[in-house]
Amino acid sequence: MKWIFLLLFTCSITVAQKTEEGFTLVADYFYGIDDFGAIYYGKSDAFIKKSEKGIQQFYDVQLGDLTEVDLINPLRILLFYKDTQTVVLLDNRLNEKQRISLSEIIPSRFFEHARLAGERRLWLHDLDQNRLELYDYINDKTLISTAVLKDQVSQLLSDYNFCHVVSKNHIETYNSYGSKTGTIPFTTGSILDYDFERLVILDENKIKVLKMDKEYRFRESEITTITVTEKDINSLYLKSGKLYIWHRNRIDIYTINPIKN
Repeated sequence: MKWIFLLLFTCSITVAQKTEEGFTLVADYFYGIDDFGAIYYGKSDAFIKKSEKGIQQFYDVQLGDLTEVDLINPLRILLFYKDTQTVVLLDNRLNEKQRISLSEIIPSRFFEHARLAGERRLWLHDLDQNRLELYDYINDKTLISTAVLKDQVSQLLSDYNFCHVVSKNHIETYNSYGSKTGTIPFTTGSILDYDFERLVILDENKIKVLKMDKEYRFRESEITTITVTEKDINSLYLKSGKLYIWHRNRIDIYTINPIKN
């Protein structure tokens, strides 16, 4: 039997504990779980939602491979298909609400990443100019565009107020005004996730948890370290204080409880 062990620093003011049995999930991708307990995953090129009410799925072969999924709002789920430069917004039944063709934005440019940034806005990474943009898709208007980013971007992690740009050497944090609020070093190849001011990073066989401070920068003074003996971690998903660790066919669940001073 495989085990995951917890190692808590004596100076830690955050505790993590395995509180649920976890569950088996046979899938090609695990995207996350919403506040209502619905599970989202990918299998055979379909985006699938499994809940107590049954299974729904969305699939459109013409869109190509599904590149990114944003579940921050389960009533407005974002699917991004990079090859066709298309964003699809779904409702909670996985019915299509809106389709946004990023290739029609003028001037033309290629977008590498897309995330939700509010009711009618998207965080976009312009690969041609290597910039982060905040885009109003209702009025077809770019609201902000940052200075040129230093490194090649591998991932965007975001909520409605902040976007964390993951690159080769750093994670840079930008607010909704386009200002950079902080930078932390980062090791290429690590797995990570973010949920409302809390960041989890897989660093070799340890998972670190960082929290944003009052100046909207990540700090390690409040930290949990989870030591993982298994080598087959495929993804992390952080939601409402719960950390889901996907091992391809199984998901383990931890609760991360901050202790307030």
